[in-house]
Amino acid sequence: NFFHSPCAYRKQREMITFCFLYAQGGCEPQAIAHAKANIRLGNDQDFLIKVVSQNIPFVGYPRSLNAIDCIEKASKE
Repeated sequence: NFFHSPCAYRKQREMITFCFLYAQGGCEPQAIAHAKANIRLGNDQDFLIKVVSQNIPFVGYPRSLNAIDCIEKASKE
């Protein structure tokens, strides 16, 4: 029951949520919001870009570029 774990797992939970959203595609506003939440929790821009880069073979290059764009927009706000 991963999503009901104590707050020690908030960073991981938020990262997974961001991954689900950008893998789905077409959810850019939500992905930006969750990228902001990741940054607030301590998953910085470099970490999120590394996560996206690791998922390129599974998600595809176009959606990964969209995810990186969402991360950059979130870090500027």
